[in-house]
Amino acid sequence: MQTDTYLIKPHGQKLALIVIVFGITMFMVSYLGDPSFMFKNWWIGFFSQWLLPIALGFYAINGARKANGGYISYKTALGVSSFGLILGTTVAVIFNVLMFNVIDTDFKALMEEETLQFTYDILEKFGADDTQIEEAIAELEKRDSFGVKSQFKGLTLVSVFYLVISLILAAVMKKNEPVL
Repeated sequence: MQTDTYLIKPHGQKLALIVIVFGITMFMVSYLGDPSFMFKNWWIGFFSQWLLPIALGFYAINGARKANGGYISYKTALGVSSFGLILGTTVAVIFNVLMFNVIDTDFKALMEEETLQFTYDILEKFGADDTQIEEAIAELEKRDSFGVKSQFKGLTLVSVFYLVISLILAAVMKKNEPVL
């Protein structure tokens, strides 16, 4: 059985790279194509933020387990999944922060407008009255949803979610070598 570091590092890095490529690709679809893409296709955001990490964590842990002769400890499985998901997401968020706040602040303003319009449409669809809609829009206008602070606050919350996912996946995927 290989030591934890020799499994966590390569398999976690591979997972992180997949998360980075996916995250940057999702950003570029909106940036180069349709800025309202993620709003029009909300299910893609749901899939990429909630379901895909579970599948990718499973994939990475399974790869590490296969590389270790079919066995993996809880600690190693947790390390592979949490390291890869959190590192990859951190790099993707740093990319987003730079794009929104340094490289193209006009795109940030455009995305803030799209967010307001999406919120308005959703509230109207669910029958909110004009006062409720105005209050919600006013509250959103106060926020800097794509600013550095908001992006890293979101990263923190997502990292906690990914850690919980990793804890569960590690428990499900662990397979200790039999003691002889």
